[in-house]
Amino acid sequence: MQHVAINSGARTHPGRVRRLNEDAIVARDDLALWAVADGMGGETGGRWASATAVEALVRAAEDAADAGRRLDAGLEAGHAEIAAAAATLSVTMGSTVAALSFDGMSVTGRWVGDSRIYRWRDGRLHQISRDHSVVQDLVDRGAVAADDADRHPMAHLLSRAVGMGMGAAPGRFAEAACPGDRFLLCSDGLSRVLPAALIEARLGTLAPEPAADALLEDALAMGAPDNVSVVVVEVAATAH
Repeated sequence: MQHVAINSGARTHPGRVRRLNEDAIVARDDLALWAVADGMGGETGGRWASATAVEALVRAAEDAADAGRRLDAGLEAGHAEIAAAAATLSVTMGSTVAALSFDGMSVTGRWVGDSRIYRWRDGRLHQISRDHSVVQDLVDRGAVAADDADRHPMAHLLSRAVGMGMGAAPGRFAEAACPGDRFLLCSDGLSRVLPAALIEARLGTLAPEPAADALLEDALAMGAPDNVSVVVVEVAATAH
């Protein structure tokens, strides 16, 4: 029987332009929980929303029975808390979330908004998540070419976020993990500035901690106009 062993590396940075960092990350190997959140609502509201979203995921990871329930419970709790605060203050607040958890060699993910989940396997990078954004909706309808999506003037507009709308309504996936898999969770401050080929190369040649460092430095070298957050999770199987 195989059991999963995890190594991870995580970094977050305000970037070259923004004064404050409205992203939040969690990398809890002990809870088999990793997440990136990108807040919206200004310097105060955005920071609070992203922190609230990841804190709710951590609480749920300590309580719920399986990976899917842990992630769903955390997202719903974070959504309710952010939405209630926004209503009380009469402001708009929300957060994207990309989150990952494991049960043995089964990996489960959830995402809301345009923070992304990628998987590197056998030398190839695959984007698992699909952005909840206005531009992605246009791409799906054939109105915008996929290669032009990140450069579109409405690329920053989300169609879904934690704390906004009727519920978290996450995208979801679950699959068997393979030894050697590397998963990347990142905010759009990384995915909008780095080409997929560079991300693929970093994940393919570096362990999680140096990969996270390198990807952050790459984004900063490209000007990093937004906050940058990156979590790299590596899967290793051990016999038991």
